[in-house]
Amino acid sequence: MLGRKQAMVVLASEQLWPNLHGLVHWMEHEGGLTDLCIYYTADEKRSGGPAQRLRKFCNQLYPKLRVYLPPGPLDITPDAVRGQIRRWQTELPDRHWVINATGGLKLMSVGAMECAELPDTEVVYRELSGQWFRVSKTPDGLAVRPFQVDPSETDAISVQHLVPLQFDAPPDAWWTMETPQPLPILELVRQGIQNRWNWKAMFAACGLDSSVRSGFLFERFVAACLLELGIRQIAMNLILQRPHQVLQEIDIAANHRGRLLIIDCKLRTQAEENRRVETLTSQIRQAYTTARQLGGLGAQLLLVRPGRAFSEEETQLAKTLGLQILDRGDTLEFFRKLAAFCNLQGPLPDQLQKAQEELDRAKAAGSLEALAVSAVFFPPMPSEEPLQTVLPVSNDLEKLMQQLGQDWTAYEIDGRVWIRGRIPSFARGQTCQEYLYQKLQEHLPSYATVTKDNIWISTQKTTYCVCLELPSDSSFLTRLRQHLAQFVGKNLLGS
Repeated sequence: MLGRKQAMVVLASEQLWPNLHGLVHWMEHEGGLTDLCIYYTADEKRSGGPAQRLRKFCNQLYPKLRVYLPPGPLDITPDAVRGQIRRWQTELPDRHWVINATGGLKLMSVGAMECAELPDTEVVYRELSGQWFRVSKTPDGLAVRPFQVDPSETDAISVQHLVPLQFDAPPDAWWTMETPQPLPILELVRQGIQNRWNWKAMFAACGLDSSVRSGFLFERFVAACLLELGIRQIAMNLILQRPHQVLQEIDIAANHRGRLLIIDCKLRTQAEENRRVETLTSQIRQAYTTARQLGGLGAQLLLVRPGRAFSEEETQLAKTLGLQILDRGDTLEFFRKLAAFCNLQGPLPDQLQKAQEELDRAKAAGSLEALAVSAVFFPPMPSEEPLQTVLPVSNDLEKLMQQLGQDWTAYEIDGRVWIRGRIPSFARGQTCQEYLYQKLQEHLPSYATVTKDNIWISTQKTTYCVCLELPSDSSFLTRLRQHLAQFVGKNLLGS
């Protein structure tokens, strides 16, 4: 430590990141600290408990730092805060004092800021945006002056230290977690495309252990992607437990630029989600609670659900709660989306860029998803009709069109390609077949022959079905997939 001794005062609250950020900054970049004084109130959940966890954290991270707490909880009034700070200054003389007024209730912050007039004392405050200010007393009142604290200054702190600091766990509970390992991301993606995203087959083909469930393999893959993005403090398979009971499970957590990044991964398809008691809406609400418990207001949580399409209502709920989602429709942009979630700008690292290019090529070839395989039809969901000799598939095809946000779907049966679509209301008159013929000729490639005799119209004149005549060479089916990719999420017949 350079120069005279320095002491810091913090106001304990549930949002411990501002205290942590200021502590690390002064320890590493402002000459160091000899003493930390933690002010807390009688509110055990919002102040007393966080104060004890912060003391334990400091003892682990900075064992030479002396930590002081009042012998009992104090009041929230400005007078009580100012009085305790002056007592600490009397008990610990010959120090320069830094008062972090960020935590606690507003009245407590007022008391801390009023200490700007005391000798050898500076007051600092961090806004929710992350901007830091120095607070000084002038004849006209309080004045503030911004200063910079790099958000990455806390990046060296492990998740193993951060999670117990923020999470209010029972005294007899403990955390276990695993450290992720690098993986051959590019080769796994190539094997995924080749093996239809069978994760056990993908890992085995790369000579990796594939003995655990596919969901765990996927979590390892996502965590390895974070390593490839340059994030170093990552933990996976975090479990909070007490004897004979699991209290909390988190798939992936990472410390990056002053935030805890949490990723909730599920490989389950929509059909599997619908068979579970816990709905996706419940998962979203639980994820929000977990994010706040683990990382405070600055935490960011990403729900990763390949093989699952979020409904408009589910998407809006996640957005309202400040959560991000990556569902089936985003999976072909997986590496770009993951980097954006981590707030990483610029080009992807080389291996991830090449892996993303593999997904780009799959998308151009007609793929609609990656990382998982969705069920087109949804047994054993309850059907509208009992099983019968002639299967009614219209409803399932209609659901698929709705999920994809388009007015058509194409499917192959025994080597023949069919297109089923909706007929616009203005085209349901006597010229309907002529209209369909012209539009299909206009939007389909020349090698996909359409004849009027191969167009069938439903009895209600609301949908049509056409059988395409393709050359026998299988490469034309590949070309057709590539051609139809431009209409994904759009109307084939136009508005």
